[in-house]
Amino acid sequence: MRRLALLLLLALPALARDAAEYRAFWVDTFNSPFARREDVARIVDAALASNANAVFVQVRRRGDAWYLDAKEPLPEVSGFGEPDAQGRPTYDPLRELIAAAHAHRVEVHAFVIVGAIWRGERPPRDPAHVFLRHVWNPATNAPYTDDRQWATATNTGTRRFGNDWYLDLGHPEAAAYTVDVLAHLVKQYELDGIHLDRIRYPESPGANVGYNAVSLRRFHARYGGSGKPRPRDRQWSQWRRDQVTNFLRRLYISVKAVRPAVRVSAAVICYGPGPRAAGGFANTDAYSYVFQDWKSWSEEGLLDLLAPMDYKREHKKKEAAQFDDWSRFTAAVARDAGRISVIGIGSYLNSTRGTLAQIRRATGSGADGVLFFSMAAASKSTDFFALVRSRLFPVRVPTPENTAHDGHVMGFAADGASITIENLATHQLRIATADGSGFWGAVHLPPGPYRATTTGKASCFTITAGLASTAAACE
Repeated sequence: MRRLALLLLLALPALARDAAEYRAFWVDTFNSPFARREDVARIVDAALASNANAVFVQVRRRGDAWYLDAKEPLPEVSGFGEPDAQGRPTYDPLRELIAAAHAHRVEVHAFVIVGAIWRGERPPRDPAHVFLRHVWNPATNAPYTDDRQWATATNTGTRRFGNDWYLDLGHPEAAAYTVDVLAHLVKQYELDGIHLDRIRYPESPGANVGYNAVSLRRFHARYGGSGKPRPRDRQWSQWRRDQVTNFLRRLYISVKAVRPAVRVSAAVICYGPGPRAAGGFANTDAYSYVFQDWKSWSEEGLLDLLAPMDYKREHKKKEAAQFDDWSRFTAAVARDAGRISVIGIGSYLNSTRGTLAQIRRATGSGADGVLFFSMAAASKSTDFFALVRSRLFPVRVPTPENTAHDGHVMGFAADGASITIENLATHQLRIATADGSGFWGAVHLPPGPYRATTTGKASCFTITAGLASTAAACE
């Protein structure tokens, strides 16, 4: 079977060597060690062995930092950072990985988990961990019951989902904290991208999730009413989608303000049937079950790169059809918005031959390459790296169409305030809404002078191509 797969692969027509495609791996630190020099060398060697041009390396797992210049505690992993006799780390695996990968023209994207903040029953050891400051009260050995509580919950108060605890992005302080942590990461490291995982609400039967007290209070302040809305209430569902989207908008602009060239991407949900089979994206689990409206993220330009986790078993006819549905949809959505699409393939689910078939169909759908989950799984196969290597070696990667021609803006107003943004040259208007912290923003505005108005107050700014501006009082 392996020989047949490789013979089929080598028989494929050669592609132009200057074609722009991603060939990348997710490197999850649950299965790929990332603590010492030998770990960094192993990752780079595997990328080179497969002629990959990017690695998406997990550097935030559950509110921890797999890098030294961080705002969160280091991981509770023995030997992390090659500690000295006093236990102080002497080696920064992320900084060294960036240097080693860039020497071979391999991109490094920081893969970070957004929502899930802790796992299991044992609390973290470091009292500075966000879980102990804003989810679990060590003084009472129980969850916080006041506004310090940042975790999401069901309508009956359950805060743990499976083994995970999730921050609720409807709590303004939780969202602002997470943006601050990730913007600091981008500022301190010369990354090519930041890659967001679990940027959503957790799975819960009947979409019974999102009932953080602060978020719920804000919801009623905006729309009236009291009590706890039904899990499937349409307005409540849209509220939860908006909290995730508002977070992403703030993060996107904050990243561009620090390093404009860094690509913002997300591992987006592809559960079950694709949009065509489901009768539209609004009927998929991504949209209605975990409140991740990634179609609108692409349309607004809040992501530079879409990476659907299109993990399907090729030998199951139903799942193979789902793979095609999701990959075609993603490629079309990204293309229409001038974004990049890189199809996430669950190579751990398939034989070499099955993975080959999915590579061919993913790239044939119009996508800009493939991203394999995971490097650890690939390393267990004797021929996987040879399979990928015999494909095109991409000497350059795609670029979003409009990132070099426009800019972004951010400002602050009251929670829920509507802001009218006017281009003073063309008089075109755009409307923004302030989030729970009062942050508002707009992305991909043409260069030129602007005025933003809310409740009779005006602020002004000038958009410069490729940069993020801040609205200030008009002179």
